[in-house]
This record gives sequence, C-alpha cells and structure tokens, in this order.
Amino acid sequence: MKIELSAHDSHHELLSKYLGQLNEEVTAETEIMVIAGDWAHQIAYNKHCQIFNKRFQKKPWAIIYCKHKVDVVIAYRLAVALKLPVRIRAGGHDHEGECIDTNAILIDVSRMDVVDVDKNGLATIGPGNIFKNLTTKLADEDVMIPHGTCATVGISGFIMGGGWGPWTRKYGMCCERLMGVDIVLGNGHSAIINADGDNVPDLLWALRGGGPMSYGLVTEFRIQTFPLPKVLIRFNLDWNLYPDEFCDEPTCSYPTIQVLKAWENVIESDQTSRLIGTNLQVNGKPASGDSFDYETVCHNCRMYGYWEGDEDSLNAFIEEWFKGVEPNHIDINPNHGGTESNSAYGDQLMSDWARVSYHKVLEARYRNGENVTVESEEHRQLLLEGKPLPPDYDDPAPHKITSRLVDSQGLGNEGYKAFLQSLTSELILEGNRKLGLFTYVTLGAIVGDYYRENPEGGNSAFPYKNKLYTIQYQTWWNTHESEAKEKQNNYVYNRTNRALDWMEVARDYNIPNTSGAFISFKDSSIPTKTYFAHNYDELVRIKEDCVEDPYNHLRIRKSII
Repeated sequence: MKIELSAHDSHHELLSKYLGQLNEEVTAETEIMVIAGDWAHQIAYNKHCQIFNKRFQKKPWAIIYCKHKVDVVIAYRLAVALKLPVRIRAGGHDHEGECIDTNAILIDVSRMDVVDVDKNGLATIGPGNIFKNLTTKLADEDVMIPHGTCATVGISGFIMGGGWGPWTRKYGMCCERLMGVDIVLGNGHSAIINADGDNVPDLLWALRGGGPMSYGLVTEFRIQTFPLPKVLIRFNLDWNLYPDEFCDEPTCSYPTIQVLKAWENVIESDQTSRLIGTNLQVNGKPASGDSFDYETVCHNCRMYGYWEGDEDSLNAFIEEWFKGVEPNHIDINPNHGGTESNSAYGDQLMSDWARVSYHKVLEARYRNGENVTVESEEHRQLLLEGKPLPPDYDDPAPHKITSRLVDSQGLGNEGYKAFLQSLTSELILEGNRKLGLFTYVTLGAIVGDYYRENPEGGNSAFPYKNKLYTIQYQTWWNTHESEAKEKQNNYVYNRTNRALDWMEVARDYNIPNTSGAFISFKDSSIPTKTYFAHNYDELVRIKEDCVEDPYNHLRIRKSII
C-alpha cells in the first residue's frame, strides 16, 4: 500500500486521499459515511455518531462500516499510512466515549456479527455482536457464554475489559473463556492467535481482561461456551420500597446494612451454587440533618439474580437465606430460560440489571394527570399497562460511572460506615427521581464457585479475581422521552452538576477495605495503572514487544502505552 504524502497536505486533502483509496479497495458491502453534506445528511450523520453515553457528542471525519475482516485491515492501514487518528466502535458502550473521537477515522465493526458454534462448543463470534442477539443465537444451540447485563452491549469491549455479568459466580469473568482471536496489529498486519491447552500466548493473555484498543483491532473472537442448564430464572428482590415514584425517601423496613450483610452472606457461601450470579442495587438518597447512623440508615435496595433451578427451589432459597430480612417484594420472571424454554433468551433473560428505569416515574406522572411527552401511541399504551418503554433500560442516555472493588476480607464496620455514608449525601437533591435523575450503586458479585475453585482463573490479565464484589457508582439522567418537548428547558439540568459532584466525591471517598477500579466501568480521572493493578507493567511489556505499534496509533486515554 503506497500513498504519496506531502508535508503541506491539509486535513481536507488527507481525507480526500483516504476516501479515494478506500473506495477503490474495500468490498462492496462496506458503507462509508463522511461528515460533509447537506442538512438532511447532517441529521443522519449525527445519528450514526451517537454512542451510548450521550454526554459525549463527537464527530469523526468518516465512519467506515465494515462487514468483512479485510475491510478492517484496509481501513486501518490506510489511516496509518496517512497518519490519521483511528478509533474503533462495536457496541458503542464505552462510558467515557473513547470508542469515537472528533477529527478521526471511525472503524465500525457492528455489522460483523457472525456466530458459529462447533461440535466442541467453541463459538466463533464476530466483534459486532450485541448480547441481545448473541445470547439468543447461542441459546438456540443450547450453549452460553458468561455475558453481561445490558442487552445492547457488544462482545468486544466487554470481554477485553474482563466481562462481569450474571454468570460470574459460576463461570468467572467472560475473558477466562477466550481461546483465540483474529486481530489486526499496530502495523496493519493480521495475526491469528490461539491458546494451546494451558499455553496462552502473551498477546492473548493481555486480551483476556487487559482492556480494549491497546493491542489491536479484533476481527474475530473464539470463546469456549458452556452447556445451558435446563431451567434458568431471572428474579429480583426489593427492600425499603418507595411510597410512590416521586418520593426520594424510602419506607424503612430494614436498615441497609442488614440487607447488605444478608446479600454478602449469600455470595460468600459455598452452599449457594445455584445462584449463578447476582448484583445488589442500592439507591442513594438526600442527607437529612447532621446525624448519620450507619446501623439504622435505610436505602431502597434491589437484588437481581440468575437462579439455576425451578421456582420452588428459588423460593426455598429466598426463605432460607433472607430470614429476618424478608424482601418487601419478590419478582420472578415468568419467562424462563434454559434448554426447556421456548422463549428468546435475549428478550427474556437480558437487561435491567445495571440501570434504574424511568418508565415507572413517567407512568406515575401520566396517571397523575401531567402532560407527559412520549414518542408514540404504543409508548402511551405501555405506560398505561405499567410496562417499560422500549428500549428504556438500554437506550442511550447521559451518565457518569466510577468504581472500586471490595477486598477479600470484606468491608468491616468502618468500611460499612463509610460506604453507606457515601450514599447519603447533600449533593443528592429532593425531587431528583421525579425528573429522571438517578444516583445509586450496583454491587456485582465476583466471589463464587469459579474463583473459589480456580483462584488464578483461566490465566487471564483480569487482576481482581480475589475481590468479593465490584462497587459501581452511577448517575443517569434519563431525558429521552422528554427531550423532544423540553429540549434545553428541562429542569433536570438544574441538578446534574451536583449529581456529577456526588460522583467525584464518591470516587475519592475513603472506604476502608476497598481498592482498585474496573476498566469496564471506566472513569477517565482514575489512573490507568489502577485499573490493571499488579498486571500493569506486564501489559506495558506486551504492548511494546508484541503489538508492532511504535507510534501508538492504538491508543485512547485509558489504553496501555
């Protein structure tokens, strides 16, 4: 690939050279979108630029939708030859927006969505697969991988970031099952890398939880599946319910610490193997006065879980393990998964684990006689029926996330006190929930049979195998249904700065017996080394020795350099 370059080439001239050569070389199925065009084109282009976190609005010079591996190679090599910056996007769920950039070439692999499972259960998976579709395809073959909790997340960033989800207690992080990849290295050359039994090449080890983008552009994943159980049930348990959807103070049934300790007892026990994965969501609330007692403070709590077995065994588990802290509400999804189910796995078993839904607030406002703007009559009917607005849980929305993990010894009394105090803040304002501004944490269980039996995991770069669980602080303002009406005249914007301040305070809060941070819950203000802990220096060495990228074309703010 030879391209004549002049030191005086403008960005416009470089882009013209790039697009001209690209159109000559890529396959006919490749779609190319450029930033230039009339107003109708600009509107369409802006939609193609949209990523999951709507806090970030970036405009690349060109978006290259690749359908085949060769197109990724061509698009990347040409960009490097012309010294143009490159980003790659699959699901678009990077919480800091690092899958896209202004004045860059965006290589989009979302249309590379092949899924094939061989007789040994090894799945060949294209990098553009999102979990709603991928899990359904795998379940149709009676197999599964340790997927995530959000239906529209793509496999690429998920598995390279580690891959926490509702199967983690039983099967570990998804990266532990990555057996091979096809990858485009920094010099534009393709490589095929496979594990050979216990022999794991350095680059494959790094791709198992060492973060996305740093080591190349993956064009194919090979992931070892596991057999899908006969019956799989998604459920949730609620404590300290809100009196109504407008209220920010829950009705106190049990102090939060009692709920938290009960959940911790469940995940740390070796007698709860059928709970294959779980997280606990704890909603933040406004501080009331100067007094704070961590042993009596109450927050709204919800436990999500995947249960391997029938409803009778699930109910027996709930009765045994939550005696004395009985849930105020139990919701068992009637549409089960597993080999005996006829339901589409991605429709019935995915989503609504990691994000508070706005639909209940909208429904309450609608029933209260307020003029609630919805997109269609179908959505209005869903509100009346009390059903989520699609894709409420998975729709792009502005948000901020940060994280840490709980050490193996547990929080202890001082840790409990600090953690619960961080969730009771004057920066969380009365009335936030009514406006669709949500501030909360989700605690994702890591401890379980897999890492108890395999302390080193499957030989991966994921550094936090010995932690009990993740702590993911989140704030979202879900303005999707009202944007069309209010636009910038939306009262939620009087409150978002303080919610973001709460995130910064939570990030820096001194909580004993916590440490680290999880790269999939990316916060650009956390030092890169913190995400990879004791593996950081080895990942730097692998980047230098194996990736053939002396100018670090494969870089984002939180990549290995």
